[in-house]
Amino acid sequence: MMAVLLIAVVSTPASAATSVSIEDAETVASFYVQYIPTFIDNYLEWQEATVEQSTVYHDLDCEKSAYAFNVIENGQYAGYILVSATRDNYPILEFSTGRTPDAITELTTRSETLAQERANENGLTAGEAKLLYLGATFYYAEYPLIDDRGEVVDRVVVDMTVPAIVDLGESRVEIPIDEKDLLEEQQMKKQEANALWDSLEEKMKTTSPEGPASSRGLGYIYDVPNYLWHCGCSPTASGMVLMYWDSHGYPNFPDDHNETIEELAVAMGTEWPGNGATWPWDIDDGMEEVCENHGYSNFDASNDYWMTWNEVKDEVDANKPFVISMLHGGTGSGQSQPYGDHSVACVGYSDYDEDYVFIHDTWDEDGHHCIAYGNWWAAMATWARP
Repeated sequence: MMAVLLIAVVSTPASAATSVSIEDAETVASFYVQYIPTFIDNYLEWQEATVEQSTVYHDLDCEKSAYAFNVIENGQYAGYILVSATRDNYPILEFSTGRTPDAITELTTRSETLAQERANENGLTAGEAKLLYLGATFYYAEYPLIDDRGEVVDRVVVDMTVPAIVDLGESRVEIPIDEKDLLEEQQMKKQEANALWDSLEEKMKTTSPEGPASSRGLGYIYDVPNYLWHCGCSPTASGMVLMYWDSHGYPNFPDDHNETIEELAVAMGTEWPGNGATWPWDIDDGMEEVCENHGYSNFDASNDYWMTWNEVKDEVDANKPFVISMLHGGTGSGQSQPYGDHSVACVGYSDYDEDYVFIHDTWDEDGHHCIAYGNWWAAMATWARP
């Protein structure tokens, strides 16, 4: 999943973010859990739901980055909603009827095992994890490594969605995007996020959630398969897209979707066996190669380094699922370059006060996850158009 890339990004001092208390975040979550059903009908069961505090996430500077709240309906878990802990990011970062990676036992167990294996190499013990949220789909666990005197002598960070140990002290990703444009984009994101917080506060004072879901801008592609991570996030997400087309007029791909994913991994040059790393710009070529292998030379896959909101909506409205590769930049220890990417399949959108993309995320097969459009350092789309 992690890829090493080619250009540096100039670091600029960031203004201090205005923090959001967990009490204020819970108020926002309580409002939104009833507001979401007014513009996304898949969440109608949330109309009478409540929220309860679940998890506090941090960034690389040990500052709070997000709060997760469990959604409870009729006394049962019905999903989660993720609220930003800073006004410099969008108010509602993610929500889903599924679970966050740190709430999935298989992923937490594997992460703990990796951390302890690293500790064992140095005669240390892995302590309790601190959970990190570094942008859409970037869930990490940071473990202190403790010596026999009980002192913390080192730390190890695990990407929970793979899982794999990652080195956040070095740049892992470079992108062919102009530095100046990217920095301007980040500043615009902060301004937009602050404006959304102001708007939300006014809305919560003067209105209550209302209105039929059908009155909102919504697009969704049905029948896109949802697969768990296999060989790497990029081949897995691309496999979801191709297997959608397999059931929509292009039936020559292998019946076993894992065979398609493995073939994509080879075509993309994914490091597998290994950590599943894929160079993002090899995704389109790999998809085209696999399509040609199965007799479909008319497939056109292309990378778009400046994916726009209108392009997302147009593609979904045309019933063409695609791959989004999200990048995240180092936010601590003086880092200013992106160090990792995660690829997902985009299957829908909601176009309202705050825009969301609906994704299949490779770690949870329970429906789709909704993430705020722009809740990333940068994002690249790979269109797949027969």
